[in-house]
Amino acid sequence: MKNNFKNKSILITGASGSIGSALLKSLIKMNCKVIRAMSNDENGLFEISEDIFNSSTNKIKKNYHSFRERMKRKKIRILYGDIRDYKRCLNATKNIDIVIHAAAVKHVPICQYNPLEAIKTNVEGTRNLCKASLKNKVKKFLLISTDKVVDPTSIMGKTKQKAEKITIQSNFSRNSKTKFSCIRFGNVVGSRGSIVPLFTSQIRNNLPITITNKQMTRFFMSLEGAVNLIKRSISLMRGNEIFILKSMHSFKVVDMAIVLNNLMSRKKISNFKLIGIRPGEKIYESLFSKNEINHLYENKDMFIINKSLEIKKILKFYKAKVAKELDIHRSDNPKFILKRNTIKKFISKNFKFKELLKKNYK
Repeated sequence: MKNNFKNKSILITGASGSIGSALLKSLIKMNCKVIRAMSNDENGLFEISEDIFNSSTNKIKKNYHSFRERMKRKKIRILYGDIRDYKRCLNATKNIDIVIHAAAVKHVPICQYNPLEAIKTNVEGTRNLCKASLKNKVKKFLLISTDKVVDPTSIMGKTKQKAEKITIQSNFSRNSKTKFSCIRFGNVVGSRGSIVPLFTSQIRNNLPITITNKQMTRFFMSLEGAVNLIKRSISLMRGNEIFILKSMHSFKVVDMAIVLNNLMSRKKISNFKLIGIRPGEKIYESLFSKNEINHLYENKDMFIINKSLEIKKILKFYKAKVAKELDIHRSDNPKFILKRNTIKKFISKNFKFKELLKKNYK
């Protein structure tokens, strides 16, 4: 997998976000030619650059104070810019081999209240980046998508579904040599704005834990798992695929709240606050739709949706088989829902709770 990135020029959009920054830190170790980290979050870019330049394992000598020099030595370029700006996308993708498109407006309530802004970023921004990648003859383009695109009920889900379609359709642009693919995630536990920092903040401050519905379920994965799946997908992609992590499990949101409370506090939960389902939200999520089942394949690690290659080629290239799971892969399916003790093991493995108790999530 490492050879897929060696001496390659990479562009990461949304690089100041949880997935983007984790991916940036991982790819630094892969001997890339250069990594361009792009975001419209100035402070986020500053924080990630300081984290990388001043990390204990990668200390820059004290006499290198220039920001430009530090970027040069670390083979990183910090790009402040917005994917809504086509000219900026053109500049950012010039001489790039691989684009990993993680920039998005992702919070359901924010998108519901600001639909036109969600469209500008998630739809038009993706179109700008695909168009720029085609013009600059980028070799591979991977869109980070979400399970909310399946039978979407929210503005966020609908705009990301459109982003998927724009990405896949770009494979069929005239004289295109760029491979365009997508990858769908469930909830990345611990990412900014996810329920782990929300619940821990409420528990730490002795506030009621807000639950929308006690039956609500969600797919989840670790940040490390998300990064590994991105790298694995880039190594496999031939264009036109949608990759989905096969080993994702699901949890009841209320079970996650109880587990976090038990880990962080000796008190039993007594102050749940049921706030009701917000506009656009679902009780459960699905990883693929009924219309995608006829094009669904699976190997050891992933489900793969591919509507263009011949079945024989798909089975051989991905070392896959036709997916046996003919029903909708839903987060409320009892065989995927984890028990509380298993959630506890996952959370304990992926988070340091002494730090979590002190951390001030913004």
